[in-house]
Amino acid sequence: MSRKRRQRLAETTGRPELRESQSGYQETLTLLLERISELEFALEEEGWTRLSDLQNDREFSREALTRIIRQSRLMYLKNPIVNRAVNVQAYYVWAQGVNIQAKDPAVNEVVQGFLDDPANRAELTSHQARTLKECDLQVLGNLFFVFFTDKSTGAVKVRTIPVEEVAEIVTDPEDAKSPWFYKRVYTPQGGQQKTVYYPDWRLERRNVAGGELDGASDLSARNDDPAAVLPQGAKVEWNVPVYHVRVGALSDMRFGLPETYQALDWARAYKEFLEDRATISRALSRFVFQLTTQGGAKGVAAAKDKLKTTLGVSTSETNPPPTAGAAFIAAAGNKLETMKVSGATINPEEGRRFLLMVAAAVGLPETFFGDVSTGNLATAKSLDRPTELKFLDRRTLWADVFKAILAFVIEQRAQAMNGKLPEGKDRTVEVSFPDLLERDVEARIRAVISAATLDGKEPVGTMDDHTLARLLLSALGIEDLDELLKKIAPEDGESLLAKRRAEKQQMAQAIAKQGQGEKPGQGDDEQGDDGERDVSETDEAMVTFVEAVRELRAAIAEVMRRAA
Repeated sequence: MSRKRRQRLAETTGRPELRESQSGYQETLTLLLERISELEFALEEEGWTRLSDLQNDREFSREALTRIIRQSRLMYLKNPIVNRAVNVQAYYVWAQGVNIQAKDPAVNEVVQGFLDDPANRAELTSHQARTLKECDLQVLGNLFFVFFTDKSTGAVKVRTIPVEEVAEIVTDPEDAKSPWFYKRVYTPQGGQQKTVYYPDWRLERRNVAGGELDGASDLSARNDDPAAVLPQGAKVEWNVPVYHVRVGALSDMRFGLPETYQALDWARAYKEFLEDRATISRALSRFVFQLTTQGGAKGVAAAKDKLKTTLGVSTSETNPPPTAGAAFIAAAGNKLETMKVSGATINPEEGRRFLLMVAAAVGLPETFFGDVSTGNLATAKSLDRPTELKFLDRRTLWADVFKAILAFVIEQRAQAMNGKLPEGKDRTVEVSFPDLLERDVEARIRAVISAATLDGKEPVGTMDDHTLARLLLSALGIEDLDELLKKIAPEDGESLLAKRRAEKQQMAQAIAKQGQGEKPGQGDDEQGDDGERDVSETDEAMVTFVEAVRELRAAIAEVMRRAA
């Protein structure tokens, strides 16, 4: 650059008005660049969640998950469509109850003690608590059960940590699907914020400095302990393990997602559509009648005097308006008619597609949301197969959850200093639900009998008496089977069914002897190798009839006793 040109440039840039202009151009350029960035960001965001909400393109950030959970919670409490979807599934899963029992009597005593504990009933094991937990799982996507164990007795109390307080799930550095710790950040009432780490309930305890970890510890980073992955000085509640249940997410996600997440936008759109429809209806209903009169301004004023009311300007009505059914009398040229607004309204059926999107998101048929006109006799008596499988799948999930929790409870009792379970006990726990659908009771009983007898007249050993009695009582819809099963078909000892079969056999033998002119008790030494005489078909039919009547009377008496 020449000397003269550099001098001219220095003189130009030194002028104040040019410096201000240059500064203005710079600000404008910066603003345009920011607006362009916003437009590019909007292109990425339109119709999708912000990319900044995803971590490694696989999982929502904790902040984004908190926003989703908050929206889901509010929509469940406010929006009737979301509330209905969540509650219907909870009804199908838990409304009929559940039977939980261990096979071994000693183990079953531990199980029933845990289920009947008042603290556990308030949190998980009562009917209301189970129903609320199902709603929480759908709305929040995560449940964090925390266990408090009495080391002397092995008694376990269960509670849950609010999902908003779990800030992070720390996993095995070599296996992201193996959780190790749950970071909880919370503020007690009237206290300061705390940060505590809880171990996963499956995490193996490691020895530190030659001793077993016990109680809350401030651990330094060590290579021989899982706590080495935690920050220096992290507080770990080793005696309070956490069991995490999650739904609505993919397998490589650490946190679950609300199962209502996909339905939120469409439920909101359906709500706004109906609100717009109500707004139009209110606007159109502002004027109902159209009055055409002659006489110019005087005629209009006279008509207004005829129709106006003083109710709004005085405490007593001195000029009441026409009531329903009143007659409008006027001279020729005056005409009163209703306003025609039929073509100006929006058909509510046009919003049905929004409702169908909500139904698809929650996996329920349209009939479950109040529109019975789309159903038929088949849908009234049964569920469509996908919906039935959806509820059965959730029941299976809850059965696994209860089995896992009860396995932990049994293990704690076995390791307790007092009240240890004897070795070698069968720790199997059965979790059974009633049939999801109310099918024909007679057909169900016939199916059980056919399976037990292979369409014969006597059981052929396909199932034991205890299982047979349980299936028959379940088919009759009787709840609380345990006490009744102890009397009818105890697992240890002779069952009532076996006694009935023995009585039937003795009666058949007595009838056969009487038919041959023998007295009861004679001819026992003439029996065949199998210890029984052949019975004619007539005698056998009589015995079967008598036995059926006896069993029917006994069943009716038992049902009446339980009802009383």
